[in-house]
Amino acid sequence: MANNNQLDIQLLENLIIGRVEPYIYAFTTETVPNYLKVGDTYRPIEQRLNEWRKHFPELEKKYQKVAKVDEETFFRDFAVHKFLESEIHKTRLLPDSLESIPYYSNEFFKDTEVEELDDAIVDIQETYQNNDTKYQFYKFEDSHIPIVHTYKRTESYDPRPNQDETIERFKEAIKKGRTNLLMYAVMRFGKSFTSMCCAVAMDAKIVLIVSAKADVREEWKKTVESHIKFDGFSFLDSNSLLESETIIKDKLEANEKVALFLTLQDLQGDDIKSKHKEVFENQIDLLLIDETHFGARALEYGKVLKELKSKKELKSETKLNDESLDNLDETTKTINSKIRIHLSGTPYRILMNSEFTTDDIIAFYQFTNIADDQQNWDNEYLTKDDIKEWENPYYGFPQMIRFAFNPNESSRQKMEELKKLGVTYAFSELFRPKSILKDTETELHKKFVHEQEIIDLLNVIDGTKNDDNLLSFLDYDKLKEGKMCRHIVCVLPYRASCDAFESIIKSNEFKNLSSYEVINISGVENEKMFKDTQSVKSKIEKCESENKKTITLTVNRMLTGSTVPQWDTMLYLKDTASPQEYDQAIFRLQSQFIKTYKEPNGDSVKYNMKPQTLLVDFNPNRMFQMQEHKSQIYNVNVESNGNSRLGERIEKELQVSPIIVINNKKMVQVEPTEILNAVRQYSSERSVLDEATSISIDYSLLKIEAIKDVIEKQGGLKSRQGLEIEPSKGEGDELETGDKPEEGDASENEGQETSSSKEDEKIDYKGKFAMYYARLLFFSFLTDSKVKSLEEIIKAINDDPNNLRIATHLNLETEVLALFQKHINPFVLSELDYKIQNINSLANDNSIPPIERASNAMKKFSRLSDSEIVTPEIITDKIIEIVAEDSVDDSSLLLDIASKQGEFAYAVYKKFGKKIANNFYSIPTSKIAYEFTRKVYALLELDIENIESEYTSYDLIEENDLIEDDTLKINDNVMKFNAIVGNPPYQTRKEGTSDSPIYHRFMDLTYELCDKSILITPGRFLFNAGKTPKAWNSKMLNDKNIKVVYYNSNSSDVFPDIVIMGGIAITLRDAKKEFGAIKTFTPIQEVNSILKKVEKIKSESISEMVYAPESYKLSKKLHADFQDVELKLSKGHKYDLTTNIFGKLSEFFTTEKPSSKEKYIQILGRENNSRVLKWIKKEYVEDHDNLNFYKVFIPKSNGSKPISDLVPTALIGEPKVYGPNKGHNQTFISIGRFETKVEAENLLKYIKGKFSRLLLGVLKVTQDNKKKVWNHVPIQNFTNDSDIDWSKSIDEIDKQLYEKYKLNNEEVKFIEEIIKPM
Repeated sequence: MANNNQLDIQLLENLIIGRVEPYIYAFTTETVPNYLKVGDTYRPIEQRLNEWRKHFPELEKKYQKVAKVDEETFFRDFAVHKFLESEIHKTRLLPDSLESIPYYSNEFFKDTEVEELDDAIVDIQETYQNNDTKYQFYKFEDSHIPIVHTYKRTESYDPRPNQDETIERFKEAIKKGRTNLLMYAVMRFGKSFTSMCCAVAMDAKIVLIVSAKADVREEWKKTVESHIKFDGFSFLDSNSLLESETIIKDKLEANEKVALFLTLQDLQGDDIKSKHKEVFENQIDLLLIDETHFGARALEYGKVLKELKSKKELKSETKLNDESLDNLDETTKTINSKIRIHLSGTPYRILMNSEFTTDDIIAFYQFTNIADDQQNWDNEYLTKDDIKEWENPYYGFPQMIRFAFNPNESSRQKMEELKKLGVTYAFSELFRPKSILKDTETELHKKFVHEQEIIDLLNVIDGTKNDDNLLSFLDYDKLKEGKMCRHIVCVLPYRASCDAFESIIKSNEFKNLSSYEVINISGVENEKMFKDTQSVKSKIEKCESENKKTITLTVNRMLTGSTVPQWDTMLYLKDTASPQEYDQAIFRLQSQFIKTYKEPNGDSVKYNMKPQTLLVDFNPNRMFQMQEHKSQIYNVNVESNGNSRLGERIEKELQVSPIIVINNKKMVQVEPTEILNAVRQYSSERSVLDEATSISIDYSLLKIEAIKDVIEKQGGLKSRQGLEIEPSKGEGDELETGDKPEEGDASENEGQETSSSKEDEKIDYKGKFAMYYARLLFFSFLTDSKVKSLEEIIKAINDDPNNLRIATHLNLETEVLALFQKHINPFVLSELDYKIQNINSLANDNSIPPIERASNAMKKFSRLSDSEIVTPEIITDKIIEIVAEDSVDDSSLLLDIASKQGEFAYAVYKKFGKKIANNFYSIPTSKIAYEFTRKVYALLELDIENIESEYTSYDLIEENDLIEDDTLKINDNVMKFNAIVGNPPYQTRKEGTSDSPIYHRFMDLTYELCDKSILITPGRFLFNAGKTPKAWNSKMLNDKNIKVVYYNSNSSDVFPDIVIMGGIAITLRDAKKEFGAIKTFTPIQEVNSILKKVEKIKSESISEMVYAPESYKLSKKLHADFQDVELKLSKGHKYDLTTNIFGKLSEFFTTEKPSSKEKYIQILGRENNSRVLKWIKKEYVEDHDNLNFYKVFIPKSNGSKPISDLVPTALIGEPKVYGPNKGHNQTFISIGRFETKVEAENLLKYIKGKFSRLLLGVLKVTQDNKKKVWNHVPIQNFTNDSDIDWSKSIDEIDKQLYEKYKLNNEEVKFIEEIIKPM
């Protein structure tokens, strides 16, 4: 166009763009002050900025630069963002940071200068030049798919001897037809390299690598691509598969082999499986399952997390975990492969099942093997002139020094307090934050519950304070001079613990800790600070280059599979019972940290930056147990009789990695015998059931019919059945936890359909195996023979009639035991044998006095069966003290009416000595109890003829010829006793019905036989509650010769883990003494005094105004009009307004009142955990006495703590006034029938007051608000003519009541202190 220079081309200038460079741009805006917006664009910058000006008209451009590293490769703004966040810790704009933002973008960065963008781009360019993978780079012409970083194939080293041995064992295994293999090797072994060598050895075309962790991908990629041995293999991952649906097929057709890396998440998704069906439908040559221990580890971690209160807390706590909690092994089972190799450095739990035989284990390699190989190489090569130290394949592998310290004094004291409160994981509890979740208002997630104790602990570690049991290692000159403890990793129990820990370090002045830079990778405060492991590594590398020390705070993150070479010290500050979790964590310290120094000609020196590492564990027993367990596992694999040489193995481990403790203010190195003794001592303090629980289960044994039959007959561990053998199917296996409804009462679940679910039908094989193990361990304790193994138990039973008797009573058959011995997994057998040996040696240790041996026995036994609960020592001592109040001499004959293990004989021995103890007789509750009692008698060197051997306690309450007048036959000798003590069986089971109490029959029996008896029994009868006959309850409460000497409403305080509603009582009956009738029982003097004063001012009980939950009924007319209704209701409950009636008869109950002329009423119930009133025709509900009046509705069931617990009986759910034409279903009770609303409101105030709730608690021992529990609450005049001014507040009304009933200051103070306001 000739005249185009005359044209106005401004239009074209704006329209024609052509090819433009990608740009990074940045702008500021007054709308978002102090922030810099950083983005990228592939169009002209002004065009992009104009789009932003619609939201920020006053924006000011600050920066632009081409986003390319060379002519063909560019980067995105993500790379710049990563530098800003990870390298120089700039923070993004958060949605709630500023008010009234016209448009939110998270690409605004606070306090960021344009010069820092230049720094970012320089770092990006250098990263590319260094062939690093920190940032992603892109081809300009292609889409924004990241460039795949490819390693140069230059490595050519040969397999090391141990790797060669593994490859040979792999070849032998597949020759034998073994297809499921295990490579047990610790980090630094080179599992990925060795596995790929196995792939080459079998000429695999497709290798699939599956890992629970994505960040081990790079290690596998480097292995496959860098070594010439694997030439021909292409490394692929999920990105590769998503790029092309035919990529694997194309590779194979091009005569290339494939090494495909997928994560657990990849496999659980649908995209890859649907697009690459040929991978998952056809057979893969070799499947490599990396770090198989994850599933087991997740299980152990769950044990600690189960104590969290909510699903929200659990979700938050597992958010940054390294691995999925799903079982990796389950997912990979669906993959069809010729050969699979499981790779793990900590497969302890895996080895305990039957999945792998000896032929399947192709490597068994621990850190001691590395140390041996390292030393062997030095011995062979280092004397040669041309060999350099760093050419050793294991050069730089650090030695771990282990500190086993107790915490500081204040922390120890706090942990003891927590343990007394029943806290299992006391160390984790010590580090519990005040809030598990992020608390934006008060920042409680940044505070520990026990803040001062943690500060005290850190002060000692730091050197600011001293403690005799703990080294201030951060202030120890030798560690400083050796440049140790430079990069610490702290393992904490909860994510918010990391935030609280960080807060303490930053807000306190520490001598050494304050100089550390805190890297919090698991906290809830800023969980996006470190998005991936690379950002953490980069941060630590940067600090190291700047000579800064760091302390990384984590829970689980980066403790499996990740390598941070700089980490040199670990503080283990949480509980764990999992060897694999523990070892995986501490292995993080064992990576090499080598610095290479080069000279101009290219020669180099490799300097070991980390010759030693430091593990600090504040639970010495745990460290000892883990060491013993690991050594035991190793020995099973390499020794035919591993347990006999366990000490040698531990000695070897301690040479490689010594354990240091403080003993009498002196640092000492632990010897093997000390570890074995510590584990033995720990074992001696645990019950047999606890020991049995810790033994692994070999489920393959269930394939043997005889074993399966025996196991299925076992009671579950800690079930009510206990050591009994199950006689028939269908019996319950739960201890009674509360009163069953009495006649006329309605359970909340009545009327609901019940059916057994698949979950209910599952057999608890784990619990049943543990119970069978317990029988074996009980045998090893009860026998007088020395046994060290299952094999020796079998021999002992066959050789000795006494052992045969014990085995028979324990239901142990040698034929079944022989099958166990022959087929059980050797690792499990070793574990079982070790415990057999330990327990047997404890029972037969003649170096300690009889009383101490018997004491050890007491600790080994606990609950034996449904009704046989061993009496704790503190209770037997209390009862024998009562016996001792009267003169006990050499002629006194004493009897335990229901012996479980000779616990009362032991108490008498302690109190009076052997002479009087030889006049103590015992009737065992079962044949098993006979054996336990006999063992204790034997240990105390008492006459075993004093134990009845022909009958049990239960026979005494059936028809028998053993009792005549007040005498009793013991081993055919007619005897008259001076005192009877005991803990008789509480109930008996009847198939198809609930349990029936029998303890009252034992009480009656002892009263017939003896003038004086002291028994411990359930305490419900004291409140005229429970299933004992009401006439019997009344007899007991009016017996002037009975005295309650001890009562505890919380049965678990007396019998751990046993819940008995109504509590536990020790009663004394002495026919020669009158104590006065109990009548109304309460164990608190103040309550008794208040009760008597209330009874003096005689009035009716408020119970006369209480209407039962089932008092409202469906009408006959409903059934007449709709005959099919009965089919929807439970049998026998056709008229009941049950708790689930809204669901059962939903067609009759409506939320909105129907627009009908017919009369409707409302029924109160609960639906979706909320109170709801629903309408129903009035004629479909029977007339009720208070329907047309004002009344108060209260939940039928609420807190069951009785007043004797010194805990207020709080009504759960607000009591509320309801007017005429309102009723309730069986979820509620109603009180009152008033003409006026005022009267009902006055009743409500009365019920909510402290005075009435104290009196309610006297009889309230279960969760039900039955009519009778209100018996002691006096009725009042609730009208305006009352002697009480009901217009006052609840507190003032209580004061009027105190005055009315003439309570003194102490009684008032008592009520005000223990009863909390509602």
